Amino acid sequence: MFDESKCDFCGDCLARCQYIDFDQDQGSKEFERLVKGEDVDWLKKCITCFACNEYCTKGARPFDLILKRMEEKGDYIDPDLFSLAQNMVTPKGEFRPPEIKGPVMSLCTIYVNMPWAFQGQLFDGLTLVKGRHYFCNLMYPHMGNETLLRQRLKPLVDKFASLGVDEVIFIHDDCYSAMTDSASQYGIDVPFRPVHIFEYLLNYLKGHKDKIKPLNMKVAYQRPCASRLTPWKDPMLDEIFELIGAERVARRYERENALCCGQDMGGLQDRGDKYPEYQDLNIKDAIDHGAQAMIFLCPLCLDALYKKCIESGLKTYMISDLCRIALGEKLPEDAYKNLGA
Repeated sequence: MFDESKCDFCGDCLARCQYIDFDQDQGSKEFERLVKGEDVDWLKKCITCFACNEYCTKGARPFDLILKRMEEKGDYIDPDLFSLAQNMVTPKGEFRPPEIKGPVMSLCTIYVNMPWAFQGQLFDGLTLVKGRHYFCNLMYPHMGNETLLRQRLKPLVDKFASLGVDEVIFIHDDCYSAMTDSASQYGIDVPFRPVHIFEYLLNYLKGHKDKIKPLNMKVAYQRPCASRLTPWKDPMLDEIFELIGAERVARRYERENALCCGQDMGGLQDRGDKYPEYQDLNIKDAIDHGAQAMIFLCPLCLDALYKKCIESGLKTYMISDLCRIALGEKLPEDAYKNLGA
């Protein structure tokens, strides 16, 4: 939640934004107007990437106020499109906890897009939970709505708690951020330890060093929006790349300076004609810095950039797939073939 007592109206949150063209002075004045509740004409230019929360060194969480104003105004997206998206992820039927046979990993709903990505030795012995009942709801802030995330997060935590495990591994960055950052903001107690996929992969690789065949590959990493809420994970990814022999190139649109992938979420948001520009900038940046492949954590980022990556000569891999290859596995021949259509 936005904390006005921590905000000094420095203007950094808007001046550093890569999608709204403000200088420091303008950023300061415009954010002050937002705090006062004045109508501003730049809310629709926001792409809801959470970056301004990461930019704010005071911990004021400016995006949380931006999101609140978006919802109050109520015109960020078309109501019919919002209802359609909501219907696609709202749970149906009674929730039935599965039989737990090993460590629990949540696939949220992303398994639908990439079923091949959850096969092989990395996933042997895990209890995989998936489907709408495990949907993390962090999608809603991307649509200018915070209320549904707030309302649905506690029941979601309770479902995971009903599994009776001490830890849950989250392969989707949004899920992990919901269980750590969002739950903390709303005062929701999470009675299990959320484990990010990076931590799981890192520990697995350390325990199977004898199987690793260094890839000797230069890679660019496409950082997803939700990572803005949990930036402490980045060093784990660096260590993963080091273990598998993948050099993470220091490109421009990296870490705090990451650029949106250009995914339009099926037209649910109005970002105008900027989508192709974001995609092209990301790919050119990777190639200019010598990357041979683009590595992804978010399935929507992968879908947005896949076609242009391939056309530009960049290979594409989910981070778990890259680890599987380093461990000597071959991916299914039809992996990735239906992406970017």
